[in-house]
Amino acid sequence: MTPEEFHSWSQRLQLSETTEALIATIRSSPPVRRVSGRANNITGRYPSPKMGMSIQFESERVELWAIYAMERDDDVLEFYEQSSRIPLSYRAKSGRKTTQWHTPDFFVLRRTSAGWEEWKQACALEKEAADKPARYQQEGTGRWRCPPGEAYAQQFGLTYRLRSSAEFHPLEIQNRKFLQDFWAHEVPPAPKLETLALSHIKAHPGVTVDELLAIYPDLPVDVLWVLLSTCRAFTDLSRTLLTNHSDVSLYAEETQVHARDSEEVTSDVSRSESLPLAWDGRLWRIEALGDRVQLRPEIGELVTLPQIEFEHLKQTGLLWFVDSASPSPMTLEVRQILERASPKAQEAANRRMAHMLAYARGEPTTAPRRSVQRWWKTYREAEKHYGCGYLGLLDRVAARGNRTPRIPDASVQLLEAYLQTHYATPQAKNAAVVYQMYREKCGQQGIPPVSERTFYRVRARFTTNEVEVRRHGSSAAYASAPFAWLDQTTPRHGERPFALAHIDHTELDILLVSSVTGKPLEKPWATFLTDAYSRRVLACYVTYDPPVIGQ
Repeated sequence: MTPEEFHSWSQRLQLSETTEALIATIRSSPPVRRVSGRANNITGRYPSPKMGMSIQFESERVELWAIYAMERDDDVLEFYEQSSRIPLSYRAKSGRKTTQWHTPDFFVLRRTSAGWEEWKQACALEKEAADKPARYQQEGTGRWRCPPGEAYAQQFGLTYRLRSSAEFHPLEIQNRKFLQDFWAHEVPPAPKLETLALSHIKAHPGVTVDELLAIYPDLPVDVLWVLLSTCRAFTDLSRTLLTNHSDVSLYAEETQVHARDSEEVTSDVSRSESLPLAWDGRLWRIEALGDRVQLRPEIGELVTLPQIEFEHLKQTGLLWFVDSASPSPMTLEVRQILERASPKAQEAANRRMAHMLAYARGEPTTAPRRSVQRWWKTYREAEKHYGCGYLGLLDRVAARGNRTPRIPDASVQLLEAYLQTHYATPQAKNAAVVYQMYREKCGQQGIPPVSERTFYRVRARFTTNEVEVRRHGSSAAYASAPFAWLDQTTPRHGERPFALAHIDHTELDILLVSSVTGKPLEKPWATFLTDAYSRRVLACYVTYDPPVIGQ
């Protein structure tokens, strides 16, 4: 905005002179701090077409996503990163009053409001709310608030909004990145082709990109991306990647997108995707619908039911939909029993349930009839005693044997202390050395040490992935990290050329000789930049300097 437009905007919002001066200072001043990179975040600068300058971001999955959204939001007039430091006064968890200086991520000027916005990962907000309940609070609608930030902004007639990464759909962000080249940069106009495509889309709403290109073979696909980026054609950006041409439906009006979505999704399916289920004293979520329905309990392993059985449970009233805000019917005792049950025991219980349900429908099962009848008996007994019949299907293998601890508490406490202070350290001492140190300390204190076999058994349980990171670093601990499925937020190979690249360092198996002295030199290192989508080498750099890990 020009100074005149800014003043008119301030007058329309009836801002005080003090507030107008504060915003003017923010608009004319550089960021109060530079973003900093850490082990688990990616910093950078985004060349903003809306702002006409680079905007720094501190997180690729939160702040950069927010920037993409604000760039295409017509309600956002201007936004500034790391604009000012503000005090937040609230009571800590201990009850003591505290004041902390805080730098919000953005100061955003909208058509009818202005204020600070702080963006955080959804999982991080839940941890922060547990540690600082007076600073981070979640409403029943799922929206997050920061009361001390709102109180500070209110004295200026401004807003303070605490935003979560859960507000964005990863596919929508990926598609916005894809379309950026078509709205942020000048594209040669093609009015005849654009008119041709628009007329067909208006006449056939919901036509896919593949169908349109098949009808008009000479129509460049970039024409469609220009129409989408300039909001002359519309599609659901959160439904699929734009590169999947057969799944991208085009519409001439934005309202048609939402209308078609509501038609395609039946009321039962939409309800089942959004609302939890109550069954056998637990809450469940539907993960897949089809010939077989997959149900995910709040605690426990995934259960798969035939569609016929699922519908039968609903019709008989044994399984029903509940409101998303409904409390869990699970008691604390049931929760503790399920948490102690191993995945192997729960998988066996799921198999027993499948045989039981098949037996109840009169279908043949591979399990003996007497066994099925015994399972039904234990199921009903647990249902009567706990309100959850599933507990009766859990075996008691883990509880067999004499579980009375025979090791003195002092020996166990000293062992855990030595594992923490001597084993889980960057020095990465050998386990045998730590055990010898532990035995010597037990002798000094007159405590009987645990046996070497017990020591190594306790050490095996103690050595988690976090311990491996502390001992050998994140790269060495990668092999022991828990398995994670790749999804839209982690496009391992990219969804198009130049979307993602990999850098690999390789020491070449050659020894170079000096052309001047004739003496052998060192082995060179080659660094390759490879496009993840096409696997083409984009650049190569050869040097005698070895790569610096972590930089």
